[in-house]
Amino acid sequence: MKLKFLLIFVIAFVLIFSVLNSRFIFANVKFWLYGKTAPSPVSTPVPPALSEIKIKEKVLPNEATLVISNIGVSAPIIFGAGSDEKNIYKNLENGVVHYSATPKPGMDGVSIVLGHSSAYPWYKGAYGSAFALLGKLKAGDKIFVKYGDSQAFVYSVKQSVVFSPFQEDPRLAQIEKSERPTLVLISCWPVGTNYKRIIVEAELQ
Repeated sequence: MKLKFLLIFVIAFVLIFSVLNSRFIFANVKFWLYGKTAPSPVSTPVPPALSEIKIKEKVLPNEATLVISNIGVSAPIIFGAGSDEKNIYKNLENGVVHYSATPKPGMDGVSIVLGHSSAYPWYKGAYGSAFALLGKLKAGDKIFVKYGDSQAFVYSVKQSVVFSPFQEDPRLAQIEKSERPTLVLISCWPVGTNYKRIIVEAELQ
């Protein structure tokens, strides 16, 4: 009797989890079946290094796309969302969100971009699982940021860090002190929860 009850409980749990995290499951199945699905936004070879002088001279528009070919991500970057939590969550319906208190990707300093790892099936936006596969990125993987005026920046993944938002973590302080133009992608972790966060740190090539 106990075994039967346990079996029913496990089946029910799996079904409920699958329904609530269907976007994440779909992203994983798509990744397993097709591998890389997002094309590189750079049609011509990008120079191996972009001088800091050029970066400072150029004005970056408020229209950009984040592309991570290795995990099939292609999402608009939403600028100007501010720091209000409700406004950030609202804007996550339309893409991934640049944290306004940080420099834009391609500029000096640490640029922060936020995205959902999973969302309920009834979630309104089309980007509820934009960062579902963030944990699959490895050192050396490429991240592209292409602006509306065709300026393109290529980042190379340096490391991934899983941390608790309720505790101080010296690894975060180290990332914040980065002296190179750095892109930081942040999402909830594990997928389907907000218990922890995952960060992917990437440096401009």
